Amino acid sequence: MARLSALLLTAGFGYACAQNVCPHFLLDSAMVVNVEGQFVNAQNSRTNIYVEWRHHPEALDSFFIDIPTKSFMFVTAGEYRYMRYNSPKVKRQLGLHHLRETIGNTPLKLDDLELLANGSFLCKDSTDKRPNILPTAFSNMWWSLVADTLPNPRKVTMKGARKEARTFNIGAWKDFSGVQLPTLVSLSSENYSGNLWVRSAYPIEQITKDPVAEKAKEFNLRTPKLFRKIPVEGKREIPLILKLNQEFLRD
Repeated sequence: MARLSALLLTAGFGYACAQNVCPHFLLDSAMVVNVEGQFVNAQNSRTNIYVEWRHHPEALDSFFIDIPTKSFMFVTAGEYRYMRYNSPKVKRQLGLHHLRETIGNTPLKLDDLELLANGSFLCKDSTDKRPNILPTAFSNMWWSLVADTLPNPRKVTMKGARKEARTFNIGAWKDFSGVQLPTLVSLSSENYSGNLWVRSAYPIEQITKDPVAEKAKEFNLRTPKLFRKIPVEGKREIPLILKLNQEFLRD
């Protein structure tokens, strides 16, 4: 049975390589997306996850993941991927077969992050009249993604290995800095259920801005030279009452 599964996976990989890959990205621009998830997992236990996703269309994607057991960073470029832990400092190289692993005790898998980052789907057959069915490429976990409508579906079903299937019901789509993202998403399958929220999303260049430093800079520019050793730009105006006093003393 294990050998048969290996042969099927090898055949599927060969089929994917024989076809062109047409990425389908949820994000087309460089952005930071913060997501929170709360689930009842397959063990009937409650668990949660916090993810900061930094998406770069032309570079590596990074996922900073905080779960109750341990936090780590998942980095993927499509051709290679790795996980990095801070305590202790460990870097773990990952292969495609590692993408079937779940993230902690949550029902989410590394394969889900891989699909988000790299959008690895096969190109559609022009004769196929079902445009909402997207077959995956290189995935060891999911075979296809079916949306009720595109580009902003309300219901998405994923089907994969071991007859596993799950459904995302999207309550709303929201505009984040000109980008539409799904919010209020419920996740369900035979073994688990849960909810996902997009807490915030913004262009990635904003992450380099320090609001505290910007505030201090504004304060410094407004501070008079009399009370500072560091000079500031701009002309300091003398109040009218002081001008009158100076003229009175000169007389």
